[in-house]
Amino acid sequence: MIRVRVEDLRPGMKIAYPVFREDGSILLNKGVVLTENYIRRLFELGFESVFIEHELFEDIKVEEPVTLETKRKVQRILHESVKKLQRGELNSYQKIQSVIQELIEEVLDYPGVIFYLVQLGSKSDALFVHSVNVTVISLMIGKFQNLSHLQLKKLALGTLLHDVGKIRFPPEIFYKEGPLSEEERKIIRMHPVWSREIIQKHAEYDFLASVIALQHHERMNGSGYPYGLAGEEIHLLSRICACADVYDALTVDRPYRKRFSYSEALEYLMGNAGRLFDLQVVTTMVRHIAPYPVGETVKLSTGEIAVVIKLNEGLPIRPVVRVIKDREGRELETPKDLDLMSELTVSIVDRPEEPPPPSSNMEEEIYLQEDFFD
Repeated sequence: MIRVRVEDLRPGMKIAYPVFREDGSILLNKGVVLTENYIRRLFELGFESVFIEHELFEDIKVEEPVTLETKRKVQRILHESVKKLQRGELNSYQKIQSVIQELIEEVLDYPGVIFYLVQLGSKSDALFVHSVNVTVISLMIGKFQNLSHLQLKKLALGTLLHDVGKIRFPPEIFYKEGPLSEEERKIIRMHPVWSREIIQKHAEYDFLASVIALQHHERMNGSGYPYGLAGEEIHLLSRICACADVYDALTVDRPYRKRFSYSEALEYLMGNAGRLFDLQVVTTMVRHIAPYPVGETVKLSTGEIAVVIKLNEGLPIRPVVRVIKDREGRELETPKDLDLMSELTVSIVDRPEEPPPPSSNMEEEIYLQEDFFD
């Protein structure tokens, strides 16, 4: 499989990894053949990219620290909880706590030391996908920082609900594409306070979860909000959430900017480690998050275009890649694999903004899925 931007999709391409809605239900399942209508609808819904089957990359497998089934389950339960809150109903942590335990178990059982997340969200489900991603990233950081099981439970609950205060945003602010006014910025900066208030209204109120939500926009030098806390005034779990939150936010499209590459997001965190972000937390992230995930198309220092096919745990910045185009942009008749751990004169330098090579196994059959066009 290969990750392809929605604007580069063509009818006949086949979905290789499920695309799902904000409530965790399947939108397009693995094996669905794309039509012009499907592609147009994906674009309208704000999806940035999807995974497509391709004969050159049949050996590429997505191995996340948390299974797709568990991520969908967490997203569904979070969606249900938020909808109850929006209706003014009191909510219970019982379902959330049970699925949090599943998340923790999968993260702790994950055998790899390098990880990445498949980020295939749309504009409409940004809150839910982002919250789940931040939780998984935070748990992986916590795992490698040797947090206790109780600390991981608190961390998961706080990160899953860290942005719940955003349900109080007026729609015109939540989906605004242009720059925010000063008054709108003031409203945006209230969401950590609102998140804490909402968490406190739950039947099983958890103090530390509310602290994580309240402090996730505080910064080490005191430049954050809402209270301008600095250094050790910010709880460790909040500092973990802050780094995971920024990383995930940077690596998805926003109405006002294109997404950062994974390596660019890590570079941003590294460049601000010790000033805005906790140095130890950032160091843990750099050691364990893949800057170039499997399935990502990259440009090499040779000018060639390649796709990442395998991560090297010893040095994730130098993965195994499959070269598909030469330096003039011509497709290779026979792609070649390079292990950048041994090919020391070659490095990844950029993320090319160009479509993938055409696949010879594109199909013309039409797959209809009810309510896809709701």
